[in-house]
Amino acid sequence: MIEYRHYRNSDPPQILTLWNQSGLARGGATGIPHDLLDQLLFAQPYFDRRGLILACEDDRLVGMVHAGFGCNDHHTDLNPLDGVICQLLVHPERRRQGIGRALMDRAIQYLQEQGSTTIHAGPGPGRDPFYCGLYGGSESAGFLATDEDAAVFLASCGFEATERFAIYQRPLELEAGEAVDFRSVQWKRQVRIEISAQNNDGDWWWNNRFGRLDYVRFRLLQKENDEVLASLTLIGLDQFVPKWNSRAIGLADIHVAETRRRQGLGRLLITETLRRLKQETVSLVESHAIESDVALTGLLTSCGFQRIDAGTQYRSIT
Repeated sequence: MIEYRHYRNSDPPQILTLWNQSGLARGGATGIPHDLLDQLLFAQPYFDRRGLILACEDDRLVGMVHAGFGCNDHHTDLNPLDGVICQLLVHPERRRQGIGRALMDRAIQYLQEQGSTTIHAGPGPGRDPFYCGLYGGSESAGFLATDEDAAVFLASCGFEATERFAIYQRPLELEAGEAVDFRSVQWKRQVRIEISAQNNDGDWWWNNRFGRLDYVRFRLLQKENDEVLASLTLIGLDQFVPKWNSRAIGLADIHVAETRRRQGLGRLLITETLRRLKQETVSLVESHAIESDVALTGLLTSCGFQRIDAGTQYRSIT
C-alpha cells in the first residue's frame, strides 16, 4: 500500500538514497553528501514542505515530486501564478505502477491551491527555484533528453514542450587546431580580463540559486577606459565529479555589450577563460544555450564545444 504525504524533517536521508538510486543520467549529481542537499533544497527561504510530496511503501521511500514557483519580473520574490514541477522521481523497481501519475496529480493540486494559473514541468530560466546545481549541469534546462522516460511520461500527463535547450561541453585536454579569429587577435592587445565576485545588484533570485554555489565573474575590459566589453560567470561543478569523472566548470551568463557584438569579443573572452581554467587543472567545461539562440550556439561551437545533451521545459495544456 502506497502512502502519499508531505515532507518531514526526518526525510532527507531517504530522499538522498532515492536520489542516488533513481537512475538519473548524466545531468543528475548523484553521490553527493547530505549537507549539499540541505544547502540547495531545504535551506531555501521559500522551501514549503507541502510542495515536496513523497510516496512511501511501509517505511521505504519509493517516489517523490517537488513543486515550486517561478520568480516575478523584478527577481525580488516568487510568482505564485507560475507553478513549476521541479523534479519527479520514482524508484526503478516501482515504475509503471501509477506512482508517478499519482505524485504529479498531487503536485498540480498543490500548485493550483496556491494560485498557479500556469504549470510548467522541468526547471528552467526564471522557473528553477530548486535543483540548481543538482540537476541539469551548469544551469537548469528542463528535463534532459538523456533521462529518456521523462518526455513520454509528461506527454501522458498533459504537458507539451515549450522551450528547448542545447547543452554543450568541451574537454580541456582537447588540442585540435582551431580556426584563428583575426578579430579576436586584433582586440587582444587592447583588453584585459578582470576576475571578481558576481555583481548582480543584490538580485534575490540569483543569490538564492547560483549564490549557493562556488562562482566567480570574468569581465573583458578595454584597457584605455575600462569599458566592459563582455562578461561571463564561472560556476563550480565539483558535485558532478562522481558522475562525470572530471573536474568541471560551467560557463553561464555569457554576455557581450550590444554595441560590441560580432567583433570577436565573445570568442576572445571564452578562449582566454578556457586557457586559464586549464592551468587550474579543470578538465571539462559545460555551457547551455536556448536552442533558438543562434548567436550563442554558434559562439560555443566556434570555441570547440560539442553538443552532448538537450533539455526541454514543458507546460500543462489540460
